[in-house]
Amino acid sequence: MKKQYDIIVIGAGNGGLAAAAYAAKAGKKTLLVERHNIPGGCATSFRRGRFEFEPSLHELAGFGTKEQPQEVERIFQNVEANVTMLQVPDAFRVIIDGADYRLPTGRVDFCNAMEEYVPGCKKSVEDFFGLADECAQAIQYLGGSAIDLDEMKEKFPHFMYIANAPLKDVLDALNMPATAQTIMSTYWSYMAMPPSFFDFTMYAYMLERYVDFGATVPKNRSHELSCALADSVRRNGGEIWFGTEVSKILVENGQAKGVVINGEEIYSEHIICNVHPHIVFGRMMDAPEIPAGELKRANARQLGVSGFTVYLGLNKTAEELGITDYSTFINGTGDIEQGFLNMNTIDQNDYQITNCLNISNPGCSPEGTCIVWLTQLCRGSAWAGITPRQYKKKKNKTAARLIRQYEESTGVKISDAIEEISISTPVTFARYLGTPDGSIYGYQGLPWDTMLARTMTFEKERYIKGLRFCGGFTTRMDGYSSAYATGNNAAKMTLADIEEGR
Repeated sequence: MKKQYDIIVIGAGNGGLAAAAYAAKAGKKTLLVERHNIPGGCATSFRRGRFEFEPSLHELAGFGTKEQPQEVERIFQNVEANVTMLQVPDAFRVIIDGADYRLPTGRVDFCNAMEEYVPGCKKSVEDFFGLADECAQAIQYLGGSAIDLDEMKEKFPHFMYIANAPLKDVLDALNMPATAQTIMSTYWSYMAMPPSFFDFTMYAYMLERYVDFGATVPKNRSHELSCALADSVRRNGGEIWFGTEVSKILVENGQAKGVVINGEEIYSEHIICNVHPHIVFGRMMDAPEIPAGELKRANARQLGVSGFTVYLGLNKTAEELGITDYSTFINGTGDIEQGFLNMNTIDQNDYQITNCLNISNPGCSPEGTCIVWLTQLCRGSAWAGITPRQYKKKKNKTAARLIRQYEESTGVKISDAIEEISISTPVTFARYLGTPDGSIYGYQGLPWDTMLARTMTFEKERYIKGLRFCGGFTTRMDGYSSAYATGNNAAKMTLADIEEGR
């Protein structure tokens, strides 16, 4: 008797977990398959000595509050996945070529702080958020069943012109001073896209959520999020097979038919894939069954960035060390466009994001200690020329440089308080995630490949019936919030396919 499921989800990363949880909650016979022995992908934790580290989550936008739940919180509420989220106290601190700026959450306070730092910029900052509100409403309208372009022009007159415009162009049109533009563009690194081609709609949507509702972190690392979704899958009758790898996706005449696991065929005409398309089309499908359009799209896109992270367990408290901020962005050159180009290098890369988890989660480490991690986004290709013999030396030298940059920029000495240190490079991410070049951000957003462009062509470019993707390489690009949203949406659309016999 053959094994048959309504929906098979491949990969228990953030997107796959959200998709499986939604499908199981909807009463569908759901199978989630994961090659690792735990859920979450990068959304997990690991221990070194007496410290438990967070591998990848800096902070999570989109949760909001219990009183005003935002997109991610609603996704978790819908599948009854309960987690304890802690509020990040401020928006961010950014050090730009020695100049130091601290920005609070709350739109009014944020705008006032910007005016203090850059006199005369307040109106342009307020106008930015006004456009952000309009874009958010327009995106919600586009998600409706019927779209009337004349009505859109009347309701959202600015959106029709700026929807796909680069962030830099809009900031210039708002007559925002150069220093204010650099501060306002701080979160460019969360998507690894500079203002010259980061589409305004996507950036405004992200910054608005951070400023209006603040960011949050899970009390028990991102593994708490993953376990809550996995529990939801099982509680609602879904199955999860850990330590299990899908070797092949079965496709027949353009229709998904199932998967092969350990030589056994398991059937479903509806598959949601939380695996990088390069891996799917390169290893998991028979060449004759791969549509030319899928190959053209995958090959046209550029791999997103990877990461270099230094995890530090310090034997002093944040207060003893003088650390007061949760997130500190350090931009050595003060030039974001150059900072983006420097991601192609190792030694010239001088942009880093530093976090101290104890500022938001005081009990996250043993008494008298704190956890700090330094992250630098980089191209996996930058490490391609490093030989195995050179690898350890280069890794340690780069980590020492990031620590030194942090100390020189902030005036906080941490090097003499290091009890535990662990370092992840693109090689680490490639080995653990199985992604090309250790990519953690899916496909790079480009001027022709923006969030809006991907969203508008998403269904038209679907060539294999019954096969959908979710995760950072789909419409919303990188980030935890985006991954949860794409998984949730993939499950919704798959359920519609089932109901309508598609």
